[in-house]
Amino acid sequence: MKILPNNPSIEYLHRAARALRSKHRAGDPSVVELISHFDTSFQNLQTEQVLLQPFSILDAQRVTARQYGFASWRRLKLFIQKSTQQSADYDPALAEQLTRRNAMRIALMRRYTSKKAGWFDHLDDFNEESVEMLEAIYDKYGWVGPQIVGREGMEACYWLGINCLKNSQFQYRSAELMREALPLGECYGGYYAVSIDRWLTLSYQPSIFGAFNDFNERSDRVEYSDNVVDPKNLNKRRAQVGLMNLSKANEEWADMIRQRKAYRYTKDEWQALIRKWALEGGYIAA
Repeated sequence: MKILPNNPSIEYLHRAARALRSKHRAGDPSVVELISHFDTSFQNLQTEQVLLQPFSILDAQRVTARQYGFASWRRLKLFIQKSTQQSADYDPALAEQLTRRNAMRIALMRRYTSKKAGWFDHLDDFNEESVEMLEAIYDKYGWVGPQIVGREGMEACYWLGINCLKNSQFQYRSAELMREALPLGECYGGYYAVSIDRWLTLSYQPSIFGAFNDFNERSDRVEYSDNVVDPKNLNKRRAQVGLMNLSKANEEWADMIRQRKAYRYTKDEWQALIRKWALEGGYIAA
């Protein structure tokens, strides 16, 4: 999922959409991969066919929105408006609380070392406190979108919650609140996709978006999983939440493994880790 620039405007994004449309009209092959994935009606077409298809400014706006994790231009516009226009619902104290605590989480993660006694216990305590805080916020507001805590506060809420792995009920509640926030333009689609897919994977169920890793017997390594419901339409669903084509995502993951930026698990290691997370978090019964 592409990250929005700081302080984005609708005008900036509209210019990006117009530029995309102009390149398509000029027959520029550099835009084919982008358009053919995020405009799902083009997903099975060859390069020449994509460039010959009608591609309106509305199509270009939709492709632009989906890059950033919004299924439609309308949702992207709502998010920008709620991020940049002061709302009567805005809670600056809560926004500060979320961003400050997320900064504490980042600092804690940076202090990790396998030789540091008690680090994991400290992390568990921190995450339990985060769950208590976020549950209280959910009880009052539901999902806190940018109109309540700003864009940075909304992102901090996500990162605090997604790291509280050892609580299945909380993770499912978070994912459902994000799902409800999507049509209101109050959350990124990629956030929801990762949240619900991780919950499903740890519950030993097929995922929806292939947004969480699992062991792939064919490639003999951990990859973004194709153990999904309705696999034929997987990339269409991925496009609508801002995720790249599954094959391309796995190519990038393989590069990370080659560059030693990601650990290459064996099948036994991965299955043991998934079971450990699933049991500790209450995703499955012992």
